[in-house]
Amino acid sequence: MATTYEIHPGIGIARVGTSTEHYFVGPEPDAPPPTAFRDDEGNLLRQAARFRVFECERDERNALLAARELTPDLGTIAWTVHLANRKGAGEVFPPPDPAVPLAQRLRNQGQDRAELTIDPGPRTVDGSSRTALLDTGTFKQEPVFLGEIRTESGEHGGRLLVLGGFGRSGSVPAGLPVGPPRGSFANNDDWFDDVSDGPVRALVTTADGRTHRAKPSWVIVAPPDFAPGVANFVTLYDVARDVAVHNRWLSVPDTPSFTRDIYPILSRPFAYSWVSGRAGLMHGSARWVPSSPRWKILADPATAPGIRQSLFARLRDPHTRPPSDLKSMPRLHDDTNQKGQVLPPIGTQYRILDKWVAGNFVNDWDGQPPVEERKYPGELMPDALDRIALRGCSGGAFFPGIEAGRIMADGGKYSEPYRLDADTLEPGEVTEGNAVPWQADFHLCRDDSPNLPTLEEDEPYLAWWPAQRPDMVFVDLAAVESRQQPEFWARGVDHMADMVEHWHELGVVVETPGANGHPVFVETERRLPDPQTSLDG
Repeated sequence: MATTYEIHPGIGIARVGTSTEHYFVGPEPDAPPPTAFRDDEGNLLRQAARFRVFECERDERNALLAARELTPDLGTIAWTVHLANRKGAGEVFPPPDPAVPLAQRLRNQGQDRAELTIDPGPRTVDGSSRTALLDTGTFKQEPVFLGEIRTESGEHGGRLLVLGGFGRSGSVPAGLPVGPPRGSFANNDDWFDDVSDGPVRALVTTADGRTHRAKPSWVIVAPPDFAPGVANFVTLYDVARDVAVHNRWLSVPDTPSFTRDIYPILSRPFAYSWVSGRAGLMHGSARWVPSSPRWKILADPATAPGIRQSLFARLRDPHTRPPSDLKSMPRLHDDTNQKGQVLPPIGTQYRILDKWVAGNFVNDWDGQPPVEERKYPGELMPDALDRIALRGCSGGAFFPGIEAGRIMADGGKYSEPYRLDADTLEPGEVTEGNAVPWQADFHLCRDDSPNLPTLEEDEPYLAWWPAQRPDMVFVDLAAVESRQQPEFWARGVDHMADMVEHWHELGVVVETPGANGHPVFVETERRLPDPQTSLDG
């Protein structure tokens, strides 16, 4: 066995918000979700990423055998974080032909790359209740605040919080238009935003006086998740797991668990019905609630092989690029942005489902679905932190992406499972390929059907990321119970410039008990007046 000191989660996720004083901590296995997403003044809360150091025991295959958190009585930690935003200095999206000279592939061609990179440099904090601001970065000499790092106090004094910026986007000089005809959904020269990413390092001094450099982590500061209780069909955890399998660090289970491995893949598309008019038409969440007897049938290897095969046939093989198929699901875009080409499950998911179809899986279904935001029985805390942090992020389509882009599928960018290589990646490299400003892509990447909300079942149009950026929502519980039509989530936001200005006023979709005891998801805390309300007022 080998003893190591490690930071977990291996990749942490923070999110921007407009509240300067208040925040909530991102999903963790030992913490409840937030009860509100705004402060008393109505400002949108930032999501903090929390990091911990563990003393870990691993076997010769690097499997985690035991772990204990390094608390203040066991040692001290000096944390160093280096965030940067390199979007303005990065390549345009979609990526052009590599044969094109580099100078012609760049955003802001002909401008000084250093002036386009927002980099306040590394910051270090140690001890309890310490804070350091990431406030010295600039874009073309315009100061841009990227956030702060804080250590907690008391028994958790060794833990680190990373908070990002306030969601500020702008241009230098100020007032430049965003989007066509001058720019695009992903490339707007002379524009900046304050998302970022970079390494998190820890120097540990144990009670015996020895020092240890912990395995470094990475933090991504991303846009908000406006439907935090709705999971993506493919998450960043699925992408990172697939990388680990491809790199031969992990393997696909010989006999997958129905509850842990199969049910989440099959159930996630039904949850889209709360944030997508298209999914509501195609699925209808009430037909596949967790208590549905259908799950018992699907969980039994001895029954319904035809049903399993039928469902599996509706999914796209990730290893092929087939012609458009109107029967494929889920009705989400893939990375190509071609009409009708649906997002496939990632390779590891597909292999797991292939075993399920063949009846080669464990029937451990007891009628209770796994709570993916909680630690599974027998799961050690470091593994749970890694899984849950990435589970809340979009793993496709990377066109270019929300939290991060195609770089997350590059096996050469990782040092081990669920851990990016902090010794080779540059601060800001993970978010560099995403849209600038992020609100431009956020506005445009909505369901592209011209007929919503009166959707035709055979339309070739697709949605993008409704679990992060909802398309259509139920405005309250009464709308669900009276079977009203859902409304556009971004109603009143008609242009990219509107999204830049009003993104933080849009509603958050949260889970609430329905009249029949089943959970439903409704919009809350919207601050932007509805268009009709504005006209009447």
